Amino acid sequence: MKKGILWFVAIIGIIAAGLYYWFYLTPDKNISAFYLIPKNAMYVIETTTPIESWKRLSKSDVWKFLKKQEYFAGIGHNADFLDSLINDNSTLFSLFGNRDLLISAHKTKVKDYDFLFLINLKKGSKIGFVEETLEQILKSSGLKVETKEFKNKSILSAYNRATKETLYFSIVQNYLLCSYKNQLIESSIMEVEEPHLGRDEIFLNIYKETAEDGLCKLYINYKYLNDFMSCYSDQPNPMINDLSKTMYYSGMKLEVEDDFAGLEGYTNINDSLESYLQALMLSGKGDIKAHAILPARTAIYHSLGFKSGVEFYKNLVGVLQKDERTWDEFEANKNQIERFLKIDLERDMLSWVGDEVAYVENEPSKYTEHLDDIMVVMKANSINYAKERLDFIADQVKKRSPAKFKKVDYKDYTIKFLDIKGVFKMFFGKLFSKLEKPYYTIVGDYVVFSNNPRTIVSLIEDYETGNTLGKDKVFQDFLDKFSNESTVFSYISSNRAFPLFVKKLDATSKVGVAKNEIYLRSFSDIGFQLTEREDKFFTKVRLNFNEYKPDTSSSEMDSAAMAEEDASMMLDSLDDIQRFLMAKFDHNVIKDYYANSDNLRFEAETKRRDLHGRYREFFETGELKIYGRYRKGEKRGVWHYYNKDGTLQRKERFGIIGKMVGKLEDDE
Repeated sequence: MKKGILWFVAIIGIIAAGLYYWFYLTPDKNISAFYLIPKNAMYVIETTTPIESWKRLSKSDVWKFLKKQEYFAGIGHNADFLDSLINDNSTLFSLFGNRDLLISAHKTKVKDYDFLFLINLKKGSKIGFVEETLEQILKSSGLKVETKEFKNKSILSAYNRATKETLYFSIVQNYLLCSYKNQLIESSIMEVEEPHLGRDEIFLNIYKETAEDGLCKLYINYKYLNDFMSCYSDQPNPMINDLSKTMYYSGMKLEVEDDFAGLEGYTNINDSLESYLQALMLSGKGDIKAHAILPARTAIYHSLGFKSGVEFYKNLVGVLQKDERTWDEFEANKNQIERFLKIDLERDMLSWVGDEVAYVENEPSKYTEHLDDIMVVMKANSINYAKERLDFIADQVKKRSPAKFKKVDYKDYTIKFLDIKGVFKMFFGKLFSKLEKPYYTIVGDYVVFSNNPRTIVSLIEDYETGNTLGKDKVFQDFLDKFSNESTVFSYISSNRAFPLFVKKLDATSKVGVAKNEIYLRSFSDIGFQLTEREDKFFTKVRLNFNEYKPDTSSSEMDSAAMAEEDASMMLDSLDDIQRFLMAKFDHNVIKDYYANSDNLRFEAETKRRDLHGRYREFFETGELKIYGRYRKGEKRGVWHYYNKDGTLQRKERFGIIGKMVGKLEDDE
């Protein structure tokens, strides 16, 4: 009996030793999750402590707010399901230890994308009955479960009769795959045969640099950035297109607190292509200081930093010469401008540039309503030399161009005109392509360019009254979270930028964005910074969270009230600055627009504070409604009134001659 017990204990000991050896001493046949992620991943989220990270995230005010939104609710729903699946079956999953969780996003339709979830089973993958157990768990949850084979792997489909959704599962080596799209499971299974991300040295270089101490890690694949953006807008974006070609990957750690979300890591770029970003990387860093003169209305502020304009130009030439076609185009455009105006662009436009050039979009002021309020601001290393060179260009333009604009003095500032097309795009890239044939003035140590002189006058007014971005405490506190020197710094004030952003969208995208307005505006301040670090960029992103409360009051906008006034009353209501702008830049023409629209309501010529000359009124859809003429504030001559289809509705005659003709017609 005792011998039998001893033999039984011995056998149990041998079995236990065998299990221990099998679980802990035999080599694992594990693979990296990136061998399983299909190559078209737009971005990947990775965490080595999913339960702890999820608890931290779910407690934050940011996540509590975001999960109300459909997109993030879907992520939360999926993550919650997988979490409960594991936690509710601890007997099985306790063997697996800490689980690595990865979530990758992939485009699945023309205007839609979905997610692939990967959970590292680690040693638990050695258990042969995992698939059978998973199937039983799913069935016991009331789901309709079916199994099919694909490339010698089993794919479980779990159909939820209540939600009419199907969740797909498969186990590939040490990973449990899960997705609401079967195509993503199949793509993952096929990826193992010929991995892309897992063997991409450029990606692995970023992967190794990404810090481990965040809530989780985010990897961005810029090759598919266009795919991601096309889910939201049908309009191609040249800047996004350039980024998708120029940048390879970003790898950043994520931190989320109650009042902000932040990312920090590295980005590498394609140095085999000619790109303005590469030229910037080679040109050092510059101070971020233009906000000292920018208006507090600034919505978007993109700052490019480098040692000097000359240093940047030298590196730009070197980069562009890598591609013969690109260099020939650049040189041809440059030579054409220089020959026509007899100037030297390097000397006259770049030699005086200091360490910062910024592209700025502003929320319109009362003087720039219904117009693009766009500026380019360039720091001068010598403002007197900058003035000398720009005056020289302006004189050359006047000699060889039919442009009749002469300089205009406003307060202590002189506004001049440069009839040169495409210079800013040529030197600083497509972001600057909106600025063509600009007006300019000098404010402090900066030269300010804009297509619209009204923008310059509005800037001067804000600067003179101290209403600048640099004196905005919210912006100052936000900027303190970033380095004061960088290669690229971008700032977006969501509440000021949102209307500008919506204005550029197609009709379909506007509907979707309107539904999510509260979520976009609630990240009130967004910052993005790239700082050159040897062969890559140190990357920092911060989003301040401040829940947006829509204004539900029914008060009408001033523009709506103005639309009800006639041209004479509007003319009487203009302030001195508006009269100055109208006289100097608008040929004494006043314009009014339909409420909350860029559609012209009427335009009228004026003279000495009276309506005098042509008057035109339009339907809201743009068709001509009324045409006539004023003389010293009175209607004169024949006025024409039209229907929406363009047919003449009637004519009216005004003035002595008109009345006489009208009386004769009545007598007849």
